[in-house]
Amino acid sequence: MATFQTLYRQLNREQKKAVDTIEGPVIVVAGPGTGKTQILTLRIANILRKTDTSANSILALTFTESGVYSMRKRLVEMIGSDGYRVNIYTFHGFCNEVIKKHPDEFPRIIGATNIIEVDKVLLLKDIILHTKGIDTLRPFGDNFFYVKHVRGHISDLKRENITPKDFKKLIQKQEKDFKFLDDLYHEKGKYKGEMKGKYKDLEKKIKKNKELLLVYEAYEKKLEKQRHYDFEDMILEVIRALRKNKDLLLKLQEEFQYLLADEHQDANNAQNELLELLASFHDEPNIFVVGDEKQAIFRFQGASLENFLYFRRFYPNAALIQLKENYRSTQDILDSAHSLISQGGDRGGLRIPLISKRRGLGGPI
Repeated sequence: MATFQTLYRQLNREQKKAVDTIEGPVIVVAGPGTGKTQILTLRIANILRKTDTSANSILALTFTESGVYSMRKRLVEMIGSDGYRVNIYTFHGFCNEVIKKHPDEFPRIIGATNIIEVDKVLLLKDIILHTKGIDTLRPFGDNFFYVKHVRGHISDLKRENITPKDFKKLIQKQEKDFKFLDDLYHEKGKYKGEMKGKYKDLEKKIKKNKELLLVYEAYEKKLEKQRHYDFEDMILEVIRALRKNKDLLLKLQEEFQYLLADEHQDANNAQNELLELLASFHDEPNIFVVGDEKQAIFRFQGASLENFLYFRRFYPNAALIQLKENYRSTQDILDSAHSLISQGGDRGGLRIPLISKRRGLGGPI
């Protein structure tokens, strides 16, 4: 562990706190260039140093294979062969591993084939062309103009853990709210009695959503009938299995005693529920999330901010650690960036100015 001690001594106060707080829920707000990957790997090493936890009882989840590789490489360099025994996956990779290890718990997709994007598009084209009630999403000039949009929206719905049944309820609420708008129509002038333009657009959007629901329902039925599942289904199937099968849930909870999630600002509702289920054995689980809502890549910032606020509401006693010292950029760049992004408010106290640890102000931007 000589390498650990050397690296640990180089940390600043907040980084050391993040590495040392190994029990209970912890949220770390780590701005760009503040060393979050380093503290993640050092924290895993510290858990192994200070507890009798085995390496394979730690589960670290991130978003990209490059993130998995980077974390694994640093960990092996730091603690040796035990670094290979720590479970480090992408969310999809982890769920795929659960399905492979427990195939009997997944009757809907056992023996099924993972559908690729080309086949997904062909399937949606067939559905749009032959499903009754599709009008807006099948324009006369180009029947398949909206295929790309439909594919993206269905993927988004699945990522947010919204089933066709859930989506139907959302549309029904949308229709109900629309009917009770008190200024739907012009009350005077040339267009008296006609619907206002902005509400015509909303009415058209509701119609598109209803047609999207038809496509979504048909898509799910065809996948099941043809013994296919898509990329997003891997996480959803694991969530469904863990909800229904308490024995499987308990087994995984016993197996993974420490949970770490990198880039938490990009976690969607399905991924958050997976974390929540895995951590639900204890009221104050050993779960550690790190991220920065300003650096959202896979989600827009509103949803990314909600991740942090949701975590703080769900675990009100969670330790909140903010990494402020930046080792990548000069102060003028950090100040300029903060002056722009701070226009959106402090976002629950999560948007803090970063302090450069590099010498000099640098050149003009």
